[in-house]
Amino acid sequence: MNHRNQYPISAILITLIIFLISVNPLKAQWSEQGLCGTAEPTPAHFAHLEALNNRFDLGLERVSNNRIMVPVKIHVVQDIGGNSYDFNTWLSVLCQLNEKYAPAGLFFYMKGDPNIIANSSLYRHTSYAQGSQLMDTYNQSRVVNIYFVDLGSIGLCGYATYPGSGSGPSGSAQGGLMMSVSCSQSGNTTLAHEMGHYFALPHPFDGTSGAPTGPFSERVTRNTNETPPRLSANCATAGDRFCDTEADYIGYRWNCFGFTPSDTDRNGDTFNPDAALFMSYSYDNCQNRFSDQQIQTMRSTLAGPSASRGYLLLQPPYFVDTLFGSTTPLSPIAGGPAQPANWVQFRWRKVEGATSYMIRIRRNNLRVTDVFVNGGDTALTYTLPILQPNLTYTYTIRPYNPGWTCAAQSASATFTTTTGYGTFISESSSFKSLQIYPTVLEGGNRKLMIQLDAEELRSFALYDAAGRQVHMINLSSPQGERMETELNPIPAGLYHVRATGISGQNYLSKIIVQ
Repeated sequence: MNHRNQYPISAILITLIIFLISVNPLKAQWSEQGLCGTAEPTPAHFAHLEALNNRFDLGLERVSNNRIMVPVKIHVVQDIGGNSYDFNTWLSVLCQLNEKYAPAGLFFYMKGDPNIIANSSLYRHTSYAQGSQLMDTYNQSRVVNIYFVDLGSIGLCGYATYPGSGSGPSGSAQGGLMMSVSCSQSGNTTLAHEMGHYFALPHPFDGTSGAPTGPFSERVTRNTNETPPRLSANCATAGDRFCDTEADYIGYRWNCFGFTPSDTDRNGDTFNPDAALFMSYSYDNCQNRFSDQQIQTMRSTLAGPSASRGYLLLQPPYFVDTLFGSTTPLSPIAGGPAQPANWVQFRWRKVEGATSYMIRIRRNNLRVTDVFVNGGDTALTYTLPILQPNLTYTYTIRPYNPGWTCAAQSASATFTTTTGYGTFISESSSFKSLQIYPTVLEGGNRKLMIQLDAEELRSFALYDAAGRQVHMINLSSPQGERMETELNPIPAGLYHVRATGISGQNYLSKIIVQ
């Protein structure tokens, strides 16, 4: 496909600014220091679980064995300073999430492109209020809304809302997951844990931690006919309400290898919490499963007769197209012709089933930018002025589709750049013939002022962070004229401005819409 005369390139997602600079992947063990911020369920929720278990016992709550397809919408909040969640990491984490939930018959797929939210005050959370604000403002209906932010200041790895609770528009857009970037790296289990809460699962220690011998705490025994003075099993009405999960009392992070905390219940029996459960507070490398009753509850929450998250299944059917293998870069390659810095032509081998490709460009092993290609194309002419002339870059290409994100990235390829075509002027240069302001649009204001001081303009366009044109005007004005343009209705985020003068100069800038 020839993209030579197109800007932005049609059907291609160009350079998400949020991914220009982001946190480096951290080891999974970081989340051993962070806690889950999901509150203990309400009495009404516990009563719902008890009633649900009774329905299971009576055969009234039946769910087919078919795989349940669950749509997710990710919202990546960006710190204006550059920190944000890495989309390449997300592809790996989503792949791992589907591996963890495979025994439950749940499969998660992306619904649409990531929603990019450029707002520092909503990136670093100091309370739950910012999470509520995000869900109130950005939640979409009939999807699992997942937000990636920084919860480090409040000591959390993540939290979720139980069915029928949480901020956001009521009904099919209520609640969601708030995930800390540092705990959402490859190898972490935080997302699997919080997704369990979202589908109605409590912690196994809820109601027992802090008072292991209390009258309402779960007992270790599973015998419903103990001989007095021993108390009989209460696993159906205490703890997480599941009798196939061991009684747990540890409400802090603990290591299943080596020393394990020890305590006894009201009968004097020693607790033996199951470190393998994703819903426990054991370290990430201990966890690997959900219990049968936990799986039963999650599936019923989605597809049972009394499903409280059934609206997630109202999306059009989605069928997973599995990808096999990785792609191979064809050009540019080492030893090939130098590429104009603003006109780099990429080509790669097609991977069957791939609907998107992510090109990651690095310089000295540091990521420079990510470029996204949608629609299954296997060629891209990259025209943004981010690459510099007379330098050597490496790049990799990763194929994926909304449901299959497990394909590996390609081997690295290398190319060199030369002087770019034309003249590209950035807001940091000495080019002063044009002023566009304000650079931050707040409070619903969508009016931009264009001040022409020395050169007539031919066109003015605005592009979102995915490279899609959202506003365009053709114009010609005399010197010194001040113009105003009302932007199309657009969501909050970071936008590129490109204004082209009649002499061919390009003014490149950016604005933030709040």
